Amino acid sequence: MKTKINLIILFLFVLCSNKLIGQIISGEANPCPEVNYQYSFSGASFNNYFLWSVVDGTIVSQNTNTVVVRWNRNITDEGKWRLRVQYETFGTGGTSGGSTYKDLDVKVKTASRYNISGDKEIPGNFTGTKTYTANIVNPNFPAASFLWTTNTGIQTITTAPTINLNINDTQLRSIMVAGKASNCSEWGEMSKIDVYFTSIITGPAQTCAEDIYTIVNPGIVTLENATNVATLTALGNNQWKVTRIGTANGTVKLRSAVNGRIYDKNIMVGGSTVIGFENLDHLEAYDYETFKVLQGTGNVKYEGSMNLNNYESAGQTSYSWSLVSKSAGSPIVSWTASGNYVQVSSRGAGGWLVLQCVITNGCSIETRNYRFYFGIEPLMP
Repeated sequence: MKTKINLIILFLFVLCSNKLIGQIISGEANPCPEVNYQYSFSGASFNNYFLWSVVDGTIVSQNTNTVVVRWNRNITDEGKWRLRVQYETFGTGGTSGGSTYKDLDVKVKTASRYNISGDKEIPGNFTGTKTYTANIVNPNFPAASFLWTTNTGIQTITTAPTINLNINDTQLRSIMVAGKASNCSEWGEMSKIDVYFTSIITGPAQTCAEDIYTIVNPGIVTLENATNVATLTALGNNQWKVTRIGTANGTVKLRSAVNGRIYDKNIMVGGSTVIGFENLDHLEAYDYETFKVLQGTGNVKYEGSMNLNNYESAGQTSYSWSLVSKSAGSPIVSWTASGNYVQVSSRGAGGWLVLQCVITNGCSIETRNYRFYFGIEPLMP
């Protein structure tokens, strides 16, 4: 009896072994991307039932226990390519023993995506060579070679992740790169960097009547803030003329808009000088150019300061100071100035000082002579 039971157990073991041994998926486990590969499942399935599925690939065709797959070139995380076949085992009494599956993990010989580094903004008048570098995103999938292409039709293959592009015009808009494994024909995921050329506007910063401006790589050219101030005329050959309207004063912008990017040049039209003073410190004004320096404390008995101001400025105003004359002997008088600020000083009363300031605002130039009297009444004209 015991021998009979052992024979039955052995028979069942052999039967199960015949159903399970060799149940594998055979085929290329290290394929190239975007190429068709055939895979086969060597096991049996109840009622000849097989259900194939794939991760990061496409089933091209299937026939019961065989399937043709094309694997994607793009990498998900660290690579999740997988082929699965679902089938049914054999139960007792000619019934199904239930559903199960078999997986085949695949590592596609694809190349990582590469980010491109290099100059995106290029001066409109640049000619020469620019270097661009492909930087790997996933170091587990390095490329053996690189395909570089541009919108201008350049196409070249390098083994190093860099390219030197010769630039002699402003037509370049985009640079693309893809890598691939050494023995595969398909390139990996393509990356792109957009480049653009700037406009360069040259010409005077101010105009009193009219002036000509040159724009390298011009786009849509306009004159901003110019109503009743100036007009713009296109002359051709990348040149434009800005013309002052009558005696108008103001600051306009000569603008070139290229592919959504704005390039401006500020131009002062005309100019105006209406000069006053403010922030008087130990100064008493007798008129717009004559001041008495009031007594203070300390070693410097008389010290005063003030700021000039252009109240109708049409842009930047400059101030240039110089000494016209001063009293000789004792007390010694001195002065210092920077921009629109001036300071005068003396250790005693009785001295005087005359300073000249040339004030420039665009085309308007005004000269003022400022007289300072230390502790004494000014000699009025």
